[in-house]
Amino acid sequence: MKMNEKFWKIAEIVLGVIGAALLILILVLRIMGKDISALTYAIVGVVVLFLIADEFARSIRRRREKEEAAREKAEHPDEQTPETALPKDAFEFEQEQEKENP
Repeated sequence: MKMNEKFWKIAEIVLGVIGAALLILILVLRIMGKDISALTYAIVGVVVLFLIADEFARSIRRRREKEEAAREKAEHPDEQTPETALPKDAFEFEQEQEKENP
């Protein structure tokens, strides 16, 4: 795991915990009948930051996995596994029999 990916994963976890704590605080204050309008802005901001951190971490991971796959493909070109293909006769239907029956 690269350092940049590690940073975004940690940021994602921290923002998730902060968001969960704010949500619990909002629920408790709502039950007590207090005004929670100021906290709604904070939780929306934390959720947006969480989603941004999550997307950065995922994009870095996808890029790393793509680079590793290309490196493995270059190292072992003869061991390429073919893509799984469905048999063509699996989609051939017997239309002649259906036409004869009605």
